[in-house]
Parts: sequence; structure tokens; C-alpha cells
Amino acid sequence: MMKKYIIILSCALVWACGDILDVPDVTAVGPFIWDNEQSATLYVNRLYEVSLPGVGFGTNSGFSDESPGANDHMYGNLTANSVDLYSVNYYNRIRNINIGLEALEGGTLSEEAKGRLRGQMLFLRAFDYWNLVRLYGGVPMVLRPQDPYQDQVDIPRNPTRESFEIMVADLNEAMAVLPASWPNDQIGRITRGAAAAFKGRLLLFWASPQFNPGNHSERWETAYQANAQAKEMLLQDGYGLHNDFTGVFLNKGNREVIFARLYDFNAGRTHGWENSVRPREIGGSGGTGSNPTWDFVKAFPMKNGKSIQEEGAGYDSVYYFRDRDPRFYATVVYNGAPYTVTGADPLRQQWTYYVGNTPVDNPGATTTGFYNRKAVNPNIQQTFVGQTDTDWPEIRFAEVLLNLAEAAAETGRPNAVYIELRAIRQRAGLDPGDGNFGLREGMGRGELVDAVMLERQIELAYENKRYWDLRRRNLFAGKLNGTRRMGIITRLKPGINPTDFAAIRNTINMDTEYDQYFTMELWVKDQQFAINYPQPLYNFFGIPQNILDRSPSLQQTMGWENGTFDPVAD
Repeated sequence: MMKKYIIILSCALVWACGDILDVPDVTAVGPFIWDNEQSATLYVNRLYEVSLPGVGFGTNSGFSDESPGANDHMYGNLTANSVDLYSVNYYNRIRNINIGLEALEGGTLSEEAKGRLRGQMLFLRAFDYWNLVRLYGGVPMVLRPQDPYQDQVDIPRNPTRESFEIMVADLNEAMAVLPASWPNDQIGRITRGAAAAFKGRLLLFWASPQFNPGNHSERWETAYQANAQAKEMLLQDGYGLHNDFTGVFLNKGNREVIFARLYDFNAGRTHGWENSVRPREIGGSGGTGSNPTWDFVKAFPMKNGKSIQEEGAGYDSVYYFRDRDPRFYATVVYNGAPYTVTGADPLRQQWTYYVGNTPVDNPGATTTGFYNRKAVNPNIQQTFVGQTDTDWPEIRFAEVLLNLAEAAAETGRPNAVYIELRAIRQRAGLDPGDGNFGLREGMGRGELVDAVMLERQIELAYENKRYWDLRRRNLFAGKLNGTRRMGIITRLKPGINPTDFAAIRNTINMDTEYDQYFTMELWVKDQQFAINYPQPLYNFFGIPQNILDRSPSLQQTMGWENGTFDPVAD
């Protein structure tokens, strides 16, 4: 009977139930486990395992201007039945969390121990609900285990405001009971700072145009206060910007990482990010994963902090790679870029040019003219690129500063915006110039918001943030629709013998001789259609018909066929 009920509830509001019989049933435990903190912790550990996000580097990059792809989304061809951003049993997870929360209260543990366990479960419940709310708006907010024979299991959607209020209440309680840090053998567990940072993220979304088309100013103020509190708490607890941008992802346990899924090669917890993005000659079977677009490449400022269009920037459209923001070199691999890994020539360069119509790095050549270097670990040997253990930082301190800066811009606090952006740009290694690291003095509200969104695009690239930022700020409609994503094709100039050039190419001065050997042309990636992401319709997806058939109390989202649920109603 229990199994039947789990299937009913886990299928609500998701579009692919999967086979829950493949998942260990954490409910099959006796009440005695809640009298012992060690056994109760094992239950919570299982909740972590299923609720924490997997490695997210590059996730959803094709749903944005970072990489080509995701055509049904980008061209406006979705139906309620075809949405497949997630196919996860969220309500099965939430049910197991609710079982744990209820059983914990009946146990004999101390209040302090109960608080530590309860805080972690409340955070995870908010996290799982968030993955539904950001897709649909209000969803059924089930806060206790349901009995299919005594309770009403066909539950209507809560208003979106109530969904946010419940998640925030869970996080407020978590902040009050979780520790500032954990012992070294418990690293990776949720802290009070993680709960505060996640609360700040949620309230930023609640204030953003996706959820706040009426631009209620009090929401922005609430978001500002929450992110200011998160920053202060995290600084008190020892968090802050790591001194090296690349090291944020490669140096395990650094002070910038607030909430992460941890991987460990020796324990068999690995992923295949390296395999997906490394060129095949120094990788595995990948090389075409999350290739940066030309549009994304152009988004990076120069090392002096000025945008490439800005007077005095020093940008050269041929030598586009010269004197760029240091984060450019940590994120993008361009033609001739230094790219060495363990086992390769320590002076190796990655060449992506074409001889005629043939790429020199074929097979598995980049699909845009660029490779992705974000979070690539050069110390991993080619044999193990499919079994890497780089941690996935879901929340890091830089995001908190950017959340705070955005809310500050929207609430008329320009000085606060400059403080946070200067800190991030200083860590990135931009030239200080007049002390603003390339930021123009005296920007107005709209300009400040644009500056923050650009900084997010660069700083958080390929961290599964760009798609959601474009969506919550209506930037698909305001920026991308009607455009086509581009790559570049770099060709060896006619008349140059390719064999002779291959023998000398590693000796050319890239900063002065590049144009003697190469030409560049645009490569249209959206060939059939321009981007047409319909907003506000796609701000809240429709519920698949098979889910509506199982749960008649669920209302379809307005704008979708027969939709009556308004996700932005106050």
C-alpha cells in the first residue's frame, strides 16, 4: 500500500515519474532510528543524496546565449506535454523529508540534535519545492506525510505567494537551528549561512519581473535585506571570496563554496564534465559539450574593465582574445589558446582553425569555434576524464554578492552596487584604474541593473544560472528574441601551406602575427529560425495532461490550453 501511495504523490506536477522501485525506500525504517543521532543522520544522508543537485557545469547552457541548443525551448515550440527540463520525483523526495520531520519530533534526541537534523531537512524541502516553483509558480505545498486512506491526496495548487512564504519560513527556521560550521568529518552539510544565502536567492526571484510583473518595491527591499543578512552572516562564519577565480572550482573546501555536492574519486562519486568539454585529443569522447558562442565571448570586458564597445577599451575584432578579463581565459578556449593537461606537452596550444572546410582538430571538433574551460582540472589524466571529482558549488559567495548588488540597484542604493561589483572584479584580476575596475561612475538604476546582469553572465557562466536569469528578468523577450546565436570559423589563409604552418604555429606571436595567418567569419548556429522564447508564457510552464488526469484538483497554468491558475496573482 505504501508503494502505491508514493507513486501517486511523486508523479504530481512532474512529467516523467521514472521507476521508484529503483530507489531505496527510506521509509522502510523503524521509529527507533530517531532515538539515536547517528542512525537519524543516516536517514538525512539519504535525503541529501537524492535532493542535492548533480554536477551542473554547463547544465541548461543551450537554453541561453551561452551555447547553441535546446531548440524547442528557444524557438517557442513547446507544449505542456513536452517540457522536460527535469524528470525527477520531487514529491517522493518531499514525502520522505516530511516523514523524517514528523518522526524526528517523536524521538528522544536532545533539542540541539533535533535542531541540527530538522534544519537540514527543512532546507532540503525548500530546495525541492523551489525546483518546482521556479518552473510552475504555485504548486501543492504538502507539509506532512499523507495517508492515502485518510487524507485528501488530490491537492490543489497553493498560490505562488503562499509557496514562497512556506519556503522562506522553512529557511528561517533552518537558519535559527543550524550551526555556523560543521566538524571536518562533516564538511558539505548545510549550515545556517547556506540557508540564509538560499533564502536571499529565493527572495531575489520573488522580486524579479517573472514573479513580480507589477514591480512591487517592497519585494525588492525584502530581497535586499535578506541578501545583506546572508552576506553578514557568511562573513561572520568565515566565508568570503576565494583569492583565485579558477581555484573556486578546483580547490576543495575553499571559503567561497557555501552549498555544494561533493565528489570523491576514491569513494566512487564522480562525474564526466571533463569528458564532455575537453577536446578529444586530450579528453575522451566529448569535446562538443557547452561550447561557448561568439555572443558569449564578446560579453567579456577588457582587462581594464571596459566593455568591448566602450571608448578607450582597446578591443581589436581580429585579436579579440587580447587583453581580456582574466575570467575569459579561465572560461573560453579559443584558436591558439594555451591548453595543456597532465600527459600533454606543457607548451601545448589548442588549434581550432580550418584548412578549407576541414577542422584541424577533427574528429569531435568544437561546434562554435571555442571550447569550454570552466572548472576544467588540468591535473586529471586523460584516462579518467569520465570519472572526475570536481565539486559542484550550487551556491557560492560571489552569487550572494551579486544577489545583493542587484537588489541594491533596484532599491536605490548605488554605492552598495559598486561595493559588491568592485569586490568581484578585483578578485577576477581586472585593472583597478580609478578604483572602480572599469565601472563607469554615476550610473542610474537601469544601467546599474545591466551592469549586475553582465557581471552575473561572466562570473556565473556555465553554473546553471544564465537560463534562469534570462527567464526571471524577461531578458529573452528584451534581449535575445529575434537574434541568432553565432560561432566563428577561423580559416588558415589561402596560399599558406598547412603542413609548413603546423610545424611553426606554436612559435608565432599570437598578439602581433595572428592576422598574418588567419581569417575569421561568422558561423550561424540558429540556422532555421531566430530565437523566439515566448515571454511571459514560458515564465511558468504548463502541467502535462497525464498529470492533470491523475489529479483533477490541479489547475492548468494560465496561457496554456484550458489554463485557469494565475501564477502571478497577488
